[in-house]
Amino acid sequence: MQPARRTPLASGTTPASLTSRASDRPRGGLSALGHRVAWAAAETILCDEDDTGALVPPGAGVCDRAVRGLDESLARSSSDLRRGFWVLSVLLEFLPFFVILTPRRMTSLPLARRLAYLEALENHRIGLLSMLLVAFKVPLCVPAFEEGEELRGTGFDRATLSTRRIMLAEGVRASQEEAA
Repeated sequence: MQPARRTPLASGTTPASLTSRASDRPRGGLSALGHRVAWAAAETILCDEDDTGALVPPGAGVCDRAVRGLDESLARSSSDLRRGFWVLSVLLEFLPFFVILTPRRMTSLPLARRLAYLEALENHRIGLLSMLLVAFKVPLCVPAFEEGEELRGTGFDRATLSTRRIMLAEGVRASQEEAA
């Protein structure tokens, strides 16, 4: 058996396997399970009530922005953190059986039952279960409220968090207040 032949490289070139880093490759930090769990959690955390009291899920763009923010953050993190978040995703997915005594996965629950599950987690007497919800809630809500209608709902006066504020001179501001 002969060893595999290597093709010689042109002078001054390096193999692509040595030049491409893992951070250069387009890859998310969430597994498929983690993505489904994060989407269901974002949809539940960000849902609202209409005038009749019925639950209204947020738009797909809001959930997508929240999950994409989490996914991109985990993609830039260590492999240990990604594996840890996978474990947290598995726990959040399969704990409804123990928390609200429902023999279904979180992603298969209807929105009202998911909300009851997340509220039960938040108010659970075991603090680690409450922290499980916080591990998803904070990194999902930060990107969700950074732009769009959600940002305006917080009372922020600009289109995005990164939009620069235009400061008015005191004389101009005083004349605008008098005109109003």
